[in-house]
Amino acid sequence: MKARLLVSLVGIPALLGILWAGFPFLTILVAGAALVGLWEFHRLALALKARPNLPLGALWTLAFVVNGQIASQHGSLAPHIIGAGLIVTLAWALARRRGASFLRSWLLTAAGPLYVGFLLSHALLLREGGNGLYDGRAWLLYALFATFATDTGAYLVGRAFGRHRLAPTISPSKTWEGALGGLVLAAGASMGLCALLDLPVATWLQPVLGLALGVVAQGGDMLESLLKRRAGVKDAGGLLPGHGGLLDRMDSLLLTIPVTHYSLALVLS
Repeated sequence: MKARLLVSLVGIPALLGILWAGFPFLTILVAGAALVGLWEFHRLALALKARPNLPLGALWTLAFVVNGQIASQHGSLAPHIIGAGLIVTLAWALARRRGASFLRSWLLTAAGPLYVGFLLSHALLLREGGNGLYDGRAWLLYALFATFATDTGAYLVGRAFGRHRLAPTISPSKTWEGALGGLVLAAGASMGLCALLDLPVATWLQPVLGLALGVVAQGGDMLESLLKRRAGVKDAGGLLPGHGGLLDRMDSLLLTIPVTHYSLALVLS
């Protein structure tokens, strides 16, 4: 618990400073986090008896990060990067086809960059986008803290009042009470963040957007828990004392940041 708090006390202010500064610090952070997350995903894939191509996955992941940084000036190339990556990795898998596991190896080679690289690159798409329509820095802060509020609410309420297991075969520690606490705190945090950051969100929509992010955040957490359960491991890695691996900390953000990015069309209308 002490290690968990220490990492949070040091990590969150550092993250805020980097986010505020933007390029090149945020780009470097996203690239580093994506590569570490990909490495942890690779370890899970090995436990699933697959042999994904890590160098190809790393190049594909970095292509998504670069696209996230330059998309606001040059347009997004994400569909082309996805298509090219699928073709190249499939060609690699077919060239080294050995037994029935080649298909699993290809799927997990593709899944890592798409799950970590593509989704995390939305942090840069959100931060650097807008073209004067919205403050990308404020919206990225909103996504981060709404997610943190969900995780904190679920953790604290679950520990204090959790009695009914949410999904015991996937994540035995999660409870319905904790999930509800996460949603309530997400809705409240959304309203507070919209006021604090002066976000142009209708009053009635603020808690709705928070609830949506709360659901998505817990879904992202559950998805990674399912992957770890299938791989037979407790944590994706051991990089962060008290927190597990970096992927264990990013699992919710991998979904909430893209959802925030794509929700802006609805919010700003």
